[in-house]
Formats: sequence, structure tokens, C-alpha cells
Amino acid sequence: MASVVRSSKFRHVFGTAAKRNDSFENLRVSASAWDSNFVAANPKYLAVNWDAGGGGAFCVVPQAQVGKLRADFPLFSAHQGAVLDTAFSPFDDDVIASGAEDHQAMVWRIPGDLEEREENVTEPLAVLKGHGRKVGHVAWNPVAAGVLAVSSSDNTVRLWDVEAGRVGQTLQGFDDAVLSIAWSGDGTQLAATCRDKQLRIFDARSGRVERAAPSHTGIKGSRVAWLGDTRLATTGFARGSGRELRLWDASTLTPISTQNVDSSAGMLMPFFDLGTSILYVAGKGDGNIRYYEF
Repeated sequence: MASVVRSSKFRHVFGTAAKRNDSFENLRVSASAWDSNFVAANPKYLAVNWDAGGGGAFCVVPQAQVGKLRADFPLFSAHQGAVLDTAFSPFDDDVIASGAEDHQAMVWRIPGDLEEREENVTEPLAVLKGHGRKVGHVAWNPVAAGVLAVSSSDNTVRLWDVEAGRVGQTLQGFDDAVLSIAWSGDGTQLAATCRDKQLRIFDARSGRVERAAPSHTGIKGSRVAWLGDTRLATTGFARGSGRELRLWDASTLTPISTQNVDSSAGMLMPFFDLGTSILYVAGKGDGNIRYYEF
């Protein structure tokens, strides 16, 4: 029987690197070994975890300010430990959250005079305290304004009401450090990967684990991303250290397919574009970006 190959309008897509005058230069990106993205972006800004001595800092650069960044460009610097993750609010382009090794998450408003400013930004809108160990990831709820998920190496994820400054739910049941978190599109569920090699989906309202399943068997890190409301994609490592991409049915948390990518050592980072149904997968240290149509 003849096989049928589904045609794709993205079949002949190729990428072109930006020219130097359209690139950002002189960015001192953090050298931390923590597995986060190090860079976040929204329509107005680019945020970078900064290589800052004597404390923690990150830099927010306007998208239009390409070229060489001036050496004294202001940093956001109230953390007492290295900044590990940042996330822009989906409701306000001028609000950003950060998490750091000092066991704290912070929420900031980006000042309107950022490009002309000479001093650092040192006063956050909110300081979210109470985590027992370093804060590794921050993620805003895409539907409920002001709700921020914060994961910590104390094996919990806390869902903060930022305006009230209190924790709404604490997600527990992890047997080791949380490696990544991702909100569902409707904001009712949170998926998480963990160093205990389990993939979990939590109900955000009750804080209970709805579903859990064994994930990638390798000892290195893993990531998760929602592909719409019914499927998930995870990246991780096989027992023999090969890199994997796995597709899941979110309603039952059963694997649909697994692709062996290659045997490189860098973490694979998944990013899903809902508008085109394209999953982009970028690897640390890789010279290319893979993309898959779903």
C-alpha cells in the first residue's frame, strides 16, 4: 500500500541569521549552570540574566535598541543571589518577574526612562518570600492577571496572587527539584517536570495532582510545553544520554510518540507557537533550531 505524506506549507522554510546591525551586542549573559532560558522577550523588550558579581541582576533592553549596549546601561538589581529566570507579564508589557538563588521572586515595573536612565532599578513592585531554597522558574498565568507560578528547589511550586502578596496554592508531591513548569492555555492546569523523572499535571484551583506519569529516564534535565489544550511536548534524555522529544496526550498523560533527536549533551528547550502550530526546539550549544508542525 502506498504511503501518504501530508503536505506542509512550512516544508521549505529556512532561517537567516540577523545582520550585525540588527543584533544585540555587549550583553553579559549569565554563566550560571542552571537550566533556564536566560533570555525572555515580549513585543517591547528583551530580558537577559546578567553576569553580575556580588549579587543578582538582570537587564531589560528595548527591542528597538539594537547594536552595542552601553557599558553603564541600568540593571534590575535587588536580588542577593544570581538571577535564574525572568518572565514578562502577558497583561502588561512593562511588568516582569524574576527568580533567583536568594530564595525570592520579585515583580518589577520597567521605568519609562530606561534608555536614558543612569542608575540601576533597585525597587521592585513586590517581593515574594517564603521559598525554602533557590527559585528556579517563574511563569505568569495566561488568563488570570497577577497570578504567578514560582518553582523552587525546595520541591514545591507556589501560585502567588501578586497584588495581594500571598500564596493561593502550594503544589507539592515532588520527590526532587522541579525542572520546568508550563501553564495550560486556559490557565486551569500547570504541567511540571521534575528530577525524579515524573511528569505531572496539577489542577491550579485545588492544588492537587490530576495526572502523573514516568517521563524521560536520563539523569539530566527535562522541559515541558503545552501544544494547545490537549497535548504536551517534553524534552529530555534517554537512559543512554541521547536527547529525546516526546509527545503526550494531556487528558490521559500517555505518550503518543517519542523521537530520538541525537546524542548531544545540551538541554533541548521547546517553544510552541499556537498561531502556526509549530513547535521550535533549540538546544544549548547547538548551531541550529529544529521545528515541528503539529
